[in-house]
Amino acid sequence: MIATVRMRRGKAADVRGAPTLVAEALATAVEAGCTGMRLLRADSKFYTAGVVATCSRAGACFSITTGMNPSIKRAIIGIPNESWQHISYPNAVEDPDTGELISDAEVAEIPAHTAFTGRKKADQVTARLIVRRVRDLAKPATIGEQGELFPVWRYHPFFTDNPAPTLQAEQQHRHHAVVEQVIADSKAGALAHLPSGHFHANAAWLTRGP
Repeated sequence: MIATVRMRRGKAADVRGAPTLVAEALATAVEAGCTGMRLLRADSKFYTAGVVATCSRAGACFSITTGMNPSIKRAIIGIPNESWQHISYPNAVEDPDTGELISDAEVAEIPAHTAFTGRKKADQVTARLIVRRVRDLAKPATIGEQGELFPVWRYHPFFTDNPAPTLQAEQQHRHHAVVEQVIADSKAGALAHLPSGHFHANAAWLTRGP
């Protein structure tokens, strides 16, 4: 089910309106009769203090990809090597960076990571930073014909207050990618008319598309 959709002006990467969009979706879930824990799973464009605060006010949990900003990079560098847990996927999953199917990865958690430290104290949030890493076979560190000298990794962090165990929380976060297929299907229908050159026409097709 698509809970809410919106057409707005501005650049595609602009985060304006994200908190209200999240608030509408969470409210719709309640109105539709959903019970139990509500969990916002979102990509890095929703990694803002406003979105996290919206989830808190609505009594919902969040699970949001962070991207690799300097604060996140420093946190990942500080993860002890023994903290990484191996995870195998019975059905291979798609690597978001390369599109390749992967069957194995490693996951680690920083239980108390404080986000949005550049903002005032009231906007800062401390929660779990969970990181999945996969081998970057395209960038092996090699010497001559000796093979791989040390592994090179790609990291996929997300910020969450999901109370589930680490590996379960990681699996649940990855499920947010199913919306990509919904978007792809919609682009093959009414959304194929976008962009029409007229904002209100685009908005009409968007409402009809899903």
